[in-house]
Amino acid sequence: MATIILLVRHGQTDSNINGFYMGWSNEDINQEGYSQARKLAARLVDLPASVIYSSPLKRAYNTALLLAEPHQLKTEVMQDLIEIKLGDWEGLHIDEIARGWPQLWQEWRTDPTGVTVPNGESFKQVAERVTRTFDKIAVANVDKNVLIVTHEIVVKVMAIYALGASYSIYRRFELGNASLSTVRITDGKARLITLNDTSHLR
Repeated sequence: MATIILLVRHGQTDSNINGFYMGWSNEDINQEGYSQARKLAARLVDLPASVIYSSPLKRAYNTALLLAEPHQLKTEVMQDLIEIKLGDWEGLHIDEIARGWPQLWQEWRTDPTGVTVPNGESFKQVAERVTRTFDKIAVANVDKNVLIVTHEIVVKVMAIYALGASYSIYRRFELGNASLSTVRITDGKARLITLNDTSHLR
């Protein structure tokens, strides 16, 4: 037996396509995001899922509701699955951030692992809460299929954690909206099985 943890990034939002950084803002997914979530739900309909966890933010939670519906599961909200707190950057366009904090923005776009967002969270703080939550979920759901619906940074941290790799690879891979990444845990050892699978959206 193995524990299967399916990591889902929420469906598309208007900010995702328009270049705004929303952080803890409670933006919903857009029409395309709902379509993406329904396509992923159809793909996972035969999965014997035991539990589904979600970030408290609307864009993740409403994605999770659509995935949970075929399995008649209640979506469990976990605060530590929330997006990074973006502080002074929240609600700004990427061009505004680049102009206002040019050096920090360059570091963030190159390797964010040493960055603390002004009046927000550091990457290290996010990684600590996310890995702690991943371990908590894994221990509570041994030999079950688990769905986690959350945000790009959270999924990326969990994927890198499963690999046992350095977070410096953060910018080396993409993670699309409504993408599916899979971690399998056997005998306490995690393996990343799939990453950024969006075949259901084609």
